[in-house]
Amino acid sequence: MQAFGLNPTSVIVNTETLMCTTVPKNRKPKFDLRLKIVDLNNIPLVSGTSYVKWHLPSSTSAEHRGRTSKSTIRDHKVSWEYEKTIPVRLTIDRHGMLQESDINFEVLQEYSSGVRGETIILGNVRLNLSEYVAGSDDGEDGVTQRYLMQESKINSTLKV
Repeated sequence: MQAFGLNPTSVIVNTETLMCTTVPKNRKPKFDLRLKIVDLNNIPLVSGTSYVKWHLPSSTSAEHRGRTSKSTIRDHKVSWEYEKTIPVRLTIDRHGMLQESDINFEVLQEYSSGVRGETIILGNVRLNLSEYVAGSDDGEDGVTQRYLMQESKINSTLKV
């Protein structure tokens, strides 16, 4: 490496850049993700509004992030019926298996305490999209399940 006038640090940076771009396009198939955020239940507070922010951490595209509308909490539950279809590329490794591709959900609640309103994070849900590809091949409506929120002090479940 020294014969070409390159120091080892610049070679490592260039190698990392090349590794990110060398996955051929035929190993990055495109899927249509039909995202549906249905509801959140078991909310201990009975007042305020709640919404969900979601994003794909592996992408910087604006279409790979979004949020539901703010809905009022009623009877310890909030419903959104949010739907969006977006194209997603997943990577296939050398062994023919889909690599992990996460989608993150952050559930927030707004309520007014005195003069100004406050926003608190109720919890998070992280899902691996590659685990749900096989479940949608047979023409079904997809996979809908309840997920217990992580990093949360409450036992609310998010239906996605």
